[in-house]
Amino acid sequence: SSGINAEWPLRPGDCYSCGAVHDKPSETQMASFKRVIEKLKMGSCHAGTYKECKSKEDECQKVEVQSYLGDSSALIVHATVYKCGQKIKRERLCRTLKLTGSLLAHVHLDYCEVEGCDGDMCFAPPIY
Repeated sequence: SSGINAEWPLRPGDCYSCGAVHDKPSETQMASFKRVIEKLKMGSCHAGTYKECKSKEDECQKVEVQSYLGDSSALIVHATVYKCGQKIKRERLCRTLKLTGSLLAHVHLDYCEVEGCDGDMCFAPPIY
């Protein structure tokens, strides 16, 4: 056999599944962020936080968000969420996240953008 995976559509295999905050969030903001990523069944990014994608998930996704995370006295926080996803749902993902954020964690997203990529762990968080 030539070693080519005959499964179609090709799955990315593993994707990182985690969230990372890039600024210096306030304690309130960090607590909100942790609450949100727990709702998404994820934790903070570190070297081992990837998982095998489900059969219908056909890409790795990187979601860039900005939010005050419930603390308008602090600076806006920029965060990235890494996940397995579906190309077909990529366009709707930010709307879903905005709804989920406001319903579950009372978090308003001021900015949200999703990118997708094909291949094993093709988006990797900066691991500090």
